Amino acid sequence: MFKRKKPKQHAGFRKETWQLTLLAVPAAVWYCLFCYLPMFGVVFAFKNFKARPGEGLFKNLFVNSPWVGLDNFSFLIRSSDMPDIMFNTLFYNVVFLITGIVIPVFLAILLTEVHGRTFSGMVQMILLLPYFLSWVIVGYCLYGFLATDEGQINHVLKIFGAQAVQWYQSPQYWRGILIGIGIWKSMGYSMIIYMCAITAIDRSLYESAALDGAGFFDRVFNITLPQLRTTITTIFILNIGSILTSDFGLFYQVPLDSNSLQPVTQTLDVYVYKALMQQANFSYSSAASFLQSSVGCLLLIISYLIINRMNRDDA
Repeated sequence: MFKRKKPKQHAGFRKETWQLTLLAVPAAVWYCLFCYLPMFGVVFAFKNFKARPGEGLFKNLFVNSPWVGLDNFSFLIRSSDMPDIMFNTLFYNVVFLITGIVIPVFLAILLTEVHGRTFSGMVQMILLLPYFLSWVIVGYCLYGFLATDEGQINHVLKIFGAQAVQWYQSPQYWRGILIGIGIWKSMGYSMIIYMCAITAIDRSLYESAALDGAGFFDRVFNITLPQLRTTITTIFILNIGSILTSDFGLFYQVPLDSNSLQPVTQTLDVYVYKALMQQANFSYSSAASFLQSSVGCLLLIISYLIINRMNRDDA
């Protein structure tokens, strides 16, 4: 007699599937609570929000506050400060986009060529440590060097007979300072990502190239960089999506919110924070934040389509 075959169980009810689903539940709950649920706040961008004491948020937002359409966005565009704010945001992000790929890739390639594990591990630890420091700590450490009276740099300048510099009243120095601090803090983390990608490359490719007489630069340009192309593309697309989003701590905490430095330190994130906390203007800050997200999403899609057209595998 033939044995009756058991019906195949649907893939969605397999034990392994339920285990993976349960592992994903905490992350899904976190995203729902902190990413999707607050999305209702986009309504602020289209309202003239007026809060009345003793009434709830939803009543103030949906009943007491009139709809104003795109007036909040037009105010942002017509603002006299907006050209400088947009220039600062785009300038710093483009610089960090380029240096955030070139410098970590360069360091990752150099460290993978170092044969001493102790030395390589020590360099990685030194470069990665700044990533875990708070911007508040970084800001006050920098203040210890740049303070007008007690700063270490001004002490050195006085020893050589030069005049002390009022760093926090001199905006001409701060573009370079902020770029340097931003690269210093983030390059270690990015370097680790590229080092992981390099260690996954088949070592036989390098051995074959060495037997054929290929030098260090030949191996880098013909093996390492082509193999890193997918990783570089992924990070490039993700960074393009946040082109209007700057690191708030870098531009607010590090300059210690100095008004003299505002022409070179005020980015869109700093503007949103000040509009919200100092002026209590929920509508304008929400409109600016919504503009950031919309432009970032559009650029993300465009960059993906361009890369998909150039190389489908990378996309």
